[in-house]
Amino acid sequence: MARSIVCKVTPVASARRDISWCFQPIFVWLRILGIDLNPRNRKAISIYGFLMLLVGTWAQFENTSVIFWKLSLPQNDTHALNISTSNTNNWNIEVDFANHFCLMVFVSPTVFYVARNQWQLLWNLIVNFDSTYCQLDHNQLRKKLSIGVVTLLLEISSTLYALLVILPDFKRESSLRKFVTVFAFFAKILPISSLVWYCYVAWLSSLFYEAIQRDIDRTCEVNKEELQRWKCSLVLAGEVVNGINECFGLILLISVTHFVVDFIVHSFYLINNVSITSRFRMGIALADMLRKLTMFWFVTCIPTEILHKASSVANSLRKINCLGMDLRNQPWTYCNLCREYQLSATLTLILNYYQR
Repeated sequence: MARSIVCKVTPVASARRDISWCFQPIFVWLRILGIDLNPRNRKAISIYGFLMLLVGTWAQFENTSVIFWKLSLPQNDTHALNISTSNTNNWNIEVDFANHFCLMVFVSPTVFYVARNQWQLLWNLIVNFDSTYCQLDHNQLRKKLSIGVVTLLLEISSTLYALLVILPDFKRESSLRKFVTVFAFFAKILPISSLVWYCYVAWLSSLFYEAIQRDIDRTCEVNKEELQRWKCSLVLAGEVVNGINECFGLILLISVTHFVVDFIVHSFYLINNVSITSRFRMGIALADMLRKLTMFWFVTCIPTEILHKASSVANSLRKINCLGMDLRNQPWTYCNLCREYQLSATLTLILNYYQR
């Protein structure tokens, strides 16, 4: 687990806003979904979140079971799905719903657990780094983080369109079945929201390394105090990355697998139905695949960005070492600083999961 690091770091001038204000939109959105990231409100919303988790899991299981049952019926049965008799279509639907079911039942409980048991330690490290060392413009940071809101709106729009596609069969269902179907479709928004949450935190950690590099590059004279401050900051940044790995590692592993399977399934959808699908629906399907590929690219490229920023910090440290060879005589400065860099550079999120 990520351990608490207590370092005496020279404080910077306080900004007009704090880092909590930048994350307020995602905090409020997750609270609506039943995931509270504020420990002061945890008692009030924990029951609501647990009920949302149970209902969402039950709805996803019930909806998937009904879909598999309808696929097993003959085409002339009134309860059978209104699809073509292609075996590829049946296989696509089965894999598609099973893929969404796995995403929901594995990721959602993990998000609930992380929010209640692991998140606060990581958040304390982030607040500590931002308040004692980093000099980010919180107004600009919040504007950039608002891109995540667009991702959530696109996901909601995609879910609404999926419901409109099944509307002819949907009207004949009972009220209970309608509720289960709608809840199961919208239950996927929570795992996607957790990925947006991860992107916020991981991208912020890359900005931490960038801030350290800027501080090193603009330093003209190096002394013991500067080296000690950089060491403490690198240790703290490494602990943030380690905390991200522990909080979001399993979520990312399941989500990346989901994206890969989803891309394969929808590719077969398009190829198999290209002759019977209208141009409008084909365009919507291609746009939706492009949206998911963009999300997949962003999620998987952030660890590489963090590693690149950490490597830039190492290069800056090597330049400083060349300018001041006498610093090697200080055993607590240069050597320890390089070791702390190596530690923080190796703790890059889901790389351990990929190696497995």
